[in-house]
Amino acid sequence: MGGATAPLTGLPHTNPAKSYWQRNPHRIADLRSTDSLPKSSKYIIIGSGITGGSIAYKLLVHEPAASIVLLEARQAASGATGRNGGHCRPGDYDKFSAHVERFSLEDALRMEKLEADNVKLLTKFIKEHGIECDLNEVEIVEMFTDEKPFKYVLGVLEARKKVAEMRKEAPVLREYRIWSAEETKKELLIPSGVGAVSLVGGYQLQPYLVACGILELAIEKGLNLQTNTPVTKILKLSEDNEGNGWKVHTDRGDVFAEKVILARNAYSGALYPDLAEFISNQRNDKCASSDQDQRLSILGSSQGPVSGKPQILLIIINKDTRALWEKAIYLRASSIEDSSIVPEITEYFAHKLPKRFYGRENWREDGEIIQEWSGIMGYTFDRRPIIGEAPGQNGLWVCVGFNGHGMALTFQSAEALVQILDGKEKEVDKWLSSCYKIQRLLESGL
Repeated sequence: MGGATAPLTGLPHTNPAKSYWQRNPHRIADLRSTDSLPKSSKYIIIGSGITGGSIAYKLLVHEPAASIVLLEARQAASGATGRNGGHCRPGDYDKFSAHVERFSLEDALRMEKLEADNVKLLTKFIKEHGIECDLNEVEIVEMFTDEKPFKYVLGVLEARKKVAEMRKEAPVLREYRIWSAEETKKELLIPSGVGAVSLVGGYQLQPYLVACGILELAIEKGLNLQTNTPVTKILKLSEDNEGNGWKVHTDRGDVFAEKVILARNAYSGALYPDLAEFISNQRNDKCASSDQDQRLSILGSSQGPVSGKPQILLIIINKDTRALWEKAIYLRASSIEDSSIVPEITEYFAHKLPKRFYGRENWREDGEIIQEWSGIMGYTFDRRPIIGEAPGQNGLWVCVGFNGHGMALTFQSAEALVQILDGKEKEVDKWLSSCYKIQRLLESGL
C-alpha cells in the first residue's frame, strides 16, 4: 500500500465540526432541488465537493438534456473541499525526478501539465462565471529548516532546468526563486531556516465557496441536488433481477440510474468495497487565528510546508487572519471522524508550534482562535488519483483519491472522466497519464 494506512470505510459523520470557510453556511447548504427523490436518473453522482460538482457541470455542458441527481450525505461541499487549507497551486514540482524514474519523462510531463492546466482552467472558470470566493493570486513559498530536503529540492530544480533546456515546449516549471539561508531567516522570518523556494502561479481562495458556486451553475443547467441524503449501498441491477443499471439505496428511498459516479473521495470504499484496499483515510486537523500585529501578513504569500518534524503549513488567509496551521503528520491517521476537536492539537497549533518555527520575536502575541476543525482526505496506495469505469462493473464510474492535493487535480480529473464517458478516451490519453486511470489497479489485484 506504499505507506498508506489500513483500510477504514464508512459513511461521513453526521455533525462535522464547521471549517473556517463554513462559518456562514452557503444558500445551497441544505438544498433539495425536489422535495422527494426522483425514481430514476441517467446519472447519479455521489459527493458534492469540487469533484462531484465539476463532473455534474461538465456533463450538462456535454449532455444538456441529461437527468443528473447528485446525492450528498451532509450539507453541500461539507467534505474535504469545504475543509481544506484554502490555496490552489500546482504542488508536485519537487517530485519531478521521482516521477521520471518511476514512470517516464513523458508521464512526468503529463502530470506536471495537468496540474498547471487544472489551476489555470479552474481559476479562469471562477473569474468567467463570477464565483465570489476571494480569489487572489499569490507567491508560494516553501521554507526549509533541514539541509537534506532542501538540497534534494535544489537537485530536482536542476534536473527540471535541464529538461526545460532540451524540451523548450515542455511544461516544466521555469519561474521560481531560490532563497539563501540568510534571506530565509531575515526576510521570511524563519530563525532556523536553511533556504526556501518560491513559485509563481498559486492562488488563495475560499474552497467552500468555489465548490458551492460550481454546484449552483450546475443546478442552473438542470442538476437535481439532494443534500443530507446519505447513500448506504449501491447495487448492480443485474444481480437484483431488475434489469440493467444500478439501484442506489438512501435513507429516503431508492433511486435507479444507468450510471453511478463515485466522487466522495475518502469514503468511496464503503460503497465500492473492492476500492477499499487501494484508498485509505487521513484526518487533518486545522486551526485559524487572528493576526494581532500583522507582521507576518506583509509577506502576502501562501506558505508551506516548512520542512522538518513536524511539517507545518502556514497560509496568510487575509490581512486580519494570519495563519492556518495544518498538521502534515496525521495524529488520527485512518480516521473518518471529523466531528470532534482535540484541545491538545489546538494548543499545539496556536501556541507552541508558531514559536518553534517563527520565534517569539517574529510571531509576537498569539492571536485569538477563530476556528478549529478537521477534514478527512483520501490517500491512494500509489499517491495517484483513480479515474475511470470500475473493471467488471459496467456503469460504475470513479473519480477519487486526490491525496490532499485536490485543488490542483479535481477540475481536470472531472474533465477526463466526462470525456471518457463521452467516448473520447483516445483524446484523453493524449494528456492524462495512464498512472491516473483505474485500469492500473488491475495489476495490483482489483
